[in-house]
Amino acid sequence: MLNNNLIQKTIYFQQHPILVDLYVHPQNKHTIILLTALGVTIHKYEKLISLLANHGFNLIVADYPYCGRNTPHVSAQIDYGYADLIHGFIAQLEKIALDANLHSPILLGHSLGGHLATLYAQSHDNTVIGIATGNIGLKNWDLKGKINILKAVTVINAMILKDGYFAGYKIAFGNREAKSLMRDWSKVVFTGNYKHIISNEKIVKNSALFMTLKDDDFAPMSSMLALSRYFKQPVVQTLDLTKTIQGNQHSVWIKQPEKVVQRIMDWINHLES
Repeated sequence: MLNNNLIQKTIYFQQHPILVDLYVHPQNKHTIILLTALGVTIHKYEKLISLLANHGFNLIVADYPYCGRNTPHVSAQIDYGYADLIHGFIAQLEKIALDANLHSPILLGHSLGGHLATLYAQSHDNTVIGIATGNIGLKNWDLKGKINILKAVTVINAMILKDGYFAGYKIAFGNREAKSLMRDWSKVVFTGNYKHIISNEKIVKNSALFMTLKDDDFAPMSSMLALSRYFKQPVVQTLDLTKTIQGNQHSVWIKQPEKVVQRIMDWINHLES
């Protein structure tokens, strides 16, 4: 186990600062940029970050703009969408990696983070790992899932009209989320694609691993497969944690991420063999 050094950097998004943590060691071969789920702050991923660092990964982690430790927080006056995160947030995190000679960082995305990693890879050569993520297009759900996601879209957009942003903390879905971000998210439900975010969708050759969690009602296999199809030869796996971790399988895994990290290690070792 290597003793990774913590370095903190500051980037700017719409002229507001974002604190970025870098866990680095000169002997580490790989670097991961962690992209979190909607409304989940990076401190919730402390165990995952620690495990990955202990297994020889450099890490670059930051809360999304106006979220977590980045102030001011999202309000009716603060807005951004998917494209802003792709070009104005992830691109800056990758630049930090490249400036530190941490070449070709892996994008590890959970839920929303998996959407963003996939879209970033449309025009960059990064390896992508998506966990509990998927294309939320209506056609990718069973009947119960279709009903639930249509309810979610209705509630989210009604709340945006009322408050000027999505106050997800009121319904235990996300936290304080930007209106354009959630409108982008909602549009995918009806179109099943991201053409309103990136004009030219394509299938890319980047290496990609997608992990679906058994009994994850927020990102079932059908949804994950639809997202993985943006890659020419994705590896798609199912991980069953239901016997060891109780609760919402979409997010509870971050409390006990050992098996997820082992799957990541095994896959990367296979890529290099």
